[in-house]
Amino acid sequence: MSPKVSKAYKEEKRAIILEGALHCFTEKGFQATTIDDIVKHVGISKGAIYNYFASKEEMYIQMADDKMNAMLANSLEHFKSLPVAADQIRYMYDRFRKQPLAELRKWMAFHLEFMLYAARQPHLITRWDQYADKALVFMQGIMEAGRTSGEFRPDLDCAAASRLFWSLRDGLALQYMLSGEELDYLQRIDDMESMVFRYIAG
Repeated sequence: MSPKVSKAYKEEKRAIILEGALHCFTEKGFQATTIDDIVKHVGISKGAIYNYFASKEEMYIQMADDKMNAMLANSLEHFKSLPVAADQIRYMYDRFRKQPLAELRKWMAFHLEFMLYAARQPHLITRWDQYADKALVFMQGIMEAGRTSGEFRPDLDCAAASRLFWSLRDGLALQYMLSGEELDYLQRIDDMESMVFRYIAG
């Protein structure tokens, strides 16, 4: 009988594998990375890795999901001291400003390569939608709270406003992915914030 493995041990192993996979993905690119690359980097057998993840696609989605969940949990914790919806949105823009452009570029390249790959894999599109919907639902909740409190215009389409919020963010990140100066990028975030508030306040 094989020894019983604790939940903490499993979580630690899972984190080690994901950290190794992220290193390989960012070094070689998602499509060029193989399970053997991850095995070599992490120093864990292929069989052991497959006990945790069925594929490198699953590793990517789990990584993205973990990052999303951490962002949402951290934001919700801060919102306890920010009961006003408008302040919650300003907090989100402050998060964007604090992320260095170099780090943003790394993550954009990481995400874009996977998205192009997933576009030809219907089952991955479904998984990606589940991941992306978390961000949309999160922001829609803030918009709805602001509309209810009277901070935002009463006819605001909160689902559309949420999609606009993230579309502007993603579009700006894409424009600065290969070039552009940090100060100019920060100014564009300020412009984006002003534009969104003009739209939701009416």
